[in-house]
Amino acid sequence: MASRDQEVTLLSAWPSPFSMRVKLALALKGIEHEDLPQDLGNKSKILLESNPVHKKVPVLIHKGKPILESAIIVHYIDEVWPETSPLLPQDAFLRAQHRFWSDFIDKKLFDSWIRFLRSNGDAAVNEEFNQNCLLIEGALAELGSEEEGPFFGGASMSFLDVLLAPYAVWIPGVEQVMGLKPAKCPRFHKLLAAASEHPSAKVALPQVERLKKFIRVHFESK
Repeated sequence: MASRDQEVTLLSAWPSPFSMRVKLALALKGIEHEDLPQDLGNKSKILLESNPVHKKVPVLIHKGKPILESAIIVHYIDEVWPETSPLLPQDAFLRAQHRFWSDFIDKKLFDSWIRFLRSNGDAAVNEEFNQNCLLIEGALAELGSEEEGPFFGGASMSFLDVLLAPYAVWIPGVEQVMGLKPAKCPRFHKLLAAASEHPSAKVALPQVERLKKFIRVHFESK
């Protein structure tokens, strides 16, 4: 297991795709940590003190210092524990591309995703989400080698694969509950299938059936 003055605590919530990312990165790196699940309806003192600006999960606390925002946390994990399962490529151009697509995923892809959930299945928003998925498909063709493996990192999960992995459970969950019609993106869906089958996903991603119950309570017919 990776070790560097561990003292690592994660404030998380199981349905949160952002928490899933951090759990996956920690699992890939083999980093021992304490997981403190949070009740977002009754926010804890440690959460409010650690993230006073947004008051949201995930928060990674390392050596008593909080790190916020999931993409930043995953980047931090990769920098602090570089010896095992490196996530960002060494090539400067490829690293820049990963940062660009990271921004796209968190702004464009997630924005259309959350608007679909809140619209109770609006067809126009479904199409917008699918168009964003098609752009991810194009990025995979440009940056990933299908011959080497299903991920942006080929056979190994990379930074972008970690950021996208939560959609492996969220897309089928929303498809089955709210009638999402996913775009035909074979490379993207192959990536998600491989992510869901990865050994680290067992501790990072919830079962789709459990997530479906959450979706029905919080988004269906809203």
